[in-house]
Amino acid sequence: MEQRHTGEDAYFAASNSEKGFYSYYSACFDAARIKRVFAIKGGPGTGKSRFMREVAEAGRRSGWRAEYVYCSSDPDSLDGVILTGHGDCLALLDATAPHVYEPKNPGVREELIDLGAFWDRERIVEHADEIRVLTRQKSEAYRRAYRYLGAEGSMLRVRRELVAPYLRRAAIQSYAEKQMREIPAGQGYAVQPALLRSVGMRGEVIFDTYFASAEQTLLLEDCYGSAQVFLETVGQLAVKKKLAIRVSHDPVYPDELDGIFLVEARRAFVVKPARLELPANARVLSLRRFTDVAGMRKIRGRLRFAERMRASMRQGALEALGEVREVHFALEQFYINAMDFAAKENFTKRFCEKLFGLQNG
Repeated sequence: MEQRHTGEDAYFAASNSEKGFYSYYSACFDAARIKRVFAIKGGPGTGKSRFMREVAEAGRRSGWRAEYVYCSSDPDSLDGVILTGHGDCLALLDATAPHVYEPKNPGVREELIDLGAFWDRERIVEHADEIRVLTRQKSEAYRRAYRYLGAEGSMLRVRRELVAPYLRRAAIQSYAEKQMREIPAGQGYAVQPALLRSVGMRGEVIFDTYFASAEQTLLLEDCYGSAQVFLETVGQLAVKKKLAIRVSHDPVYPDELDGIFLVEARRAFVVKPARLELPANARVLSLRRFTDVAGMRKIRGRLRFAERMRASMRQGALEALGEVREVHFALEQFYINAMDFAAKENFTKRFCEKLFGLQNG
C-alpha cells in the first residue's frame, strides 16, 4: 500500500467496491453545507482536475480553506474541491461518469461548466473507431475488477461468519467506551464521509489526512473484524455526545468503517494497514486480546482458505484495474491532442477573477 503525505485536507468520496462503483457524493457535497456547486463536464484529458486545482489555489490565495476530493480510481486526479471562506461554501466537482451529477436547481445553486467547449471535435472524430474500442476495453476491465471485488466481499463475509462466535463484542464495546469517556460533548452531531483509502488504477493508496489533522491517533490492529465493532461503538457514542465526525468507509466493503476522526477533539481512530509508516502522535492497539484465539483453532483451516481466496480476488481486481489504467491514458491522449489548452487557461483565469474578485471587493 502506498502512503501519501499530501499536506492537504485530502480524502476520497467514492470507491471501487464489492458493490461496484460506490459514491458518497450526495453526503459529501451536502446542500445544507454547500451553497454553490460548479458541475464540470468534459471528456478524459480535458483538464477537469487541473481546472479544479487551479481554482482551489486561487481560492486559497484569497483566503478560502480548501478540501481536496481525490479520484478513487486515479488518486493523482481530483474528483472535486470544496472551498469555505468569506461566509460562503462552494464546490467544484467532476460531473462525468461514473459519478454523474445532474443539477437540481440549475442557475440557482448549480452551474454547468463544459470543458468540451475547448476541443476540436474534428480531431476527435478522426479517431472515433479507436476511441470506441478503448472505451469498450475500459468498461470490460472495470467489469472484471468489480467481479473480483464482489468475490472478495463474499470471502470477507465467510470469515466474519466463522469468527463471530469468538469475538468478545461486549469487551470491545467497553474498551471503546473507555476511550471515548474523556471526550467532551460537542455542539451537534454531524457526519461527513471522508475516505482515507482507495483501490484503483495505481494500486492501494492511503492518505495521511486523519493522522496529520489529529492531535492523537489510535491505530487499531484488527483481529478478524474486532476493529469494526470498536469503530461502530465510537460512531454510536459520537451521536450521543453530539460530536462532529468524519468517517472513512473501507473502500472495498462500504458497509464497514476503517476510520473515524473526531473533529472537535482532534482525535482519530484508524484501522492500521500493513506496512504503515507510523505517525509520531500514534499509539497502536492490538485487538487480539478481544478474540478467543485458542477457541478458533478448530476453524483455522477454513479461515486460511477464505483468506487465500480473498487475497487472490484482491490481486485479480488490482490486475484488472491496471488494465484500466493503460486504456484510460491511451484514451486521454486523443482528447489532449484535440484541446486548445491556451483558451482553457484563459477561461480559468477569468473564472477565478470573477469568482474570487467579487468576494474581495
